[in-house]
Amino acid sequence: MPKARAGTPAPPARILSARLDAPSPTDAARTRRAVLALLLVTVLWGFTFVWMKQATETSRVVLGERGLVAGVGLFMTLRFGLAALVMSAVPAARRELGREAWLGGLWVGLALLGGFLLQMFGLSGVSPAVSAFLTSLYVLFTALLNIVRSRLMPHPALIGGALLATIGAAYIGGPPQLTFGVGEWLTIGCAFVFAVHILVTDVWTKRAAPLPVTLVCFLVVAVGGAATLGLGLGLEGAPEPAKLVELIQQQDFWLPTLLASLLATVLALSLMNLFQRDLDPVRAAIVYAIEPVWAALFGLALGFDQANGWLYFGCGALLAGNLVAELGPALLRRRR
Repeated sequence: MPKARAGTPAPPARILSARLDAPSPTDAARTRRAVLALLLVTVLWGFTFVWMKQATETSRVVLGERGLVAGVGLFMTLRFGLAALVMSAVPAARRELGREAWLGGLWVGLALLGGFLLQMFGLSGVSPAVSAFLTSLYVLFTALLNIVRSRLMPHPALIGGALLATIGAAYIGGPPQLTFGVGEWLTIGCAFVFAVHILVTDVWTKRAAPLPVTLVCFLVVAVGGAATLGLGLGLEGAPEPAKLVELIQQQDFWLPTLLASLLATVLALSLMNLFQRDLDPVRAAIVYAIEPVWAALFGLALGFDQANGWLYFGCGALLAGNLVAELGPALLRRRR
């Protein structure tokens, strides 16, 4: 903290409030570009809901219920392994692959892997509505962790936007029925780890070149997926390796895996690592929370879901949260 000028009392050692200074035109343009890029990320992640559902259902048919862990592990291994292979062909991803990139990619990858695994195992014990609600807590966790990290209170508009986004994600699938069993706590852990992932991404993509960090991140998650696959094959009643070969040959498995790898992983996570650093982490979390809107729209188009009042309420709250976060600071500056 800088020293106080002579005659000026030092600021108290407490959490400070964010300033309301107007951003420069350059900063404003960079922020708009980042928001648009992250919105594209949420569109791609919305499609992932359909792809993962197809791959999971195919795994269940071919491998049986006891082979689901192995099927998910195989999906993660192929998705992120192929993504790492594609990213390694990008010269910029290899050129600055130094110590900082390896260290940053390790932490980003571990956070991403942990979030995926907790969400996967949590989903086995909770309904989709409960999972959506508890996973959406990552928006609030991001705000709280960022306060601890930066000792700055988020802008009031960000706080309001985070609350609206959390409510919208919670109720887009209907009112969640909570019992707080193992599944709920695992999903809460997933939300916390995803919040850590957002903050870790913010830190390391500012310290190291984003594309090399992305490449290492993919490698870490692919190795974690392979470990999950090995665990699944070691469980009682696990499928034979020949069944995995049969699964890979199914179009309803390899096609969604390919799409999830190239679009939802290579493209989406590269955009995330390139542009999230230009936004406040809390603002980025609010943008990411719009993903359920796209997932719901794609689910409706493909017949997975049906429109109801809760869907409209959740979508409206998510959109309102992003509008408050985007327009609120400017409106408050005008009232000063």
